[in-house]
Amino acid sequence: MHFGQELTSLILFFPLVVLIIIGCYGLINSKNIFNALFSLDVIDTATISLFVLIAASSGLQTPITGLRRYANYADPYPQAIILTAIVIGFATQALLSAIALRLSRSNPLLRFKDLED
Repeated sequence: MHFGQELTSLILFFPLVVLIIIGCYGLINSKNIFNALFSLDVIDTATISLFVLIAASSGLQTPITGLRRYANYADPYPQAIILTAIVIGFATQALLSAIALRLSRSNPLLRFKDLED
C-alpha cells in the first residue's frame, strides 16, 4: 500500500467512526421509536461502510486466480458477508418498521414513556 492509499483510507475512516458515534448518541437519546430506528439504520450503514473500506484496502477488484500478479485484488469473502449483512439489516429494519406501524395505531406519537404505561 502506498502512502496516498493509506491517507485516503484514513480520511475515509474518520467520518464512518463519527457516523457510528452519532448513531449511538441518537439511539441513547431518542424519545420515540422512529428516531431509534433511524439511529439504528445510521449505525448499520456506517458499520457496513467501515467493513467495506477495510476489505477493499488491499485492492479494488475481485480476484480471479491466485497468481502473484493479482495480489492487489480484493478478497471476495468479506464482500459476500457484507452483502448478507446488508440484506439482514434491511429485513430487520422492515420488520421493526412494521411493528412500529402497528404500535402507532394505539399510540400515534410512539414515545417510549407512553408505551411503558
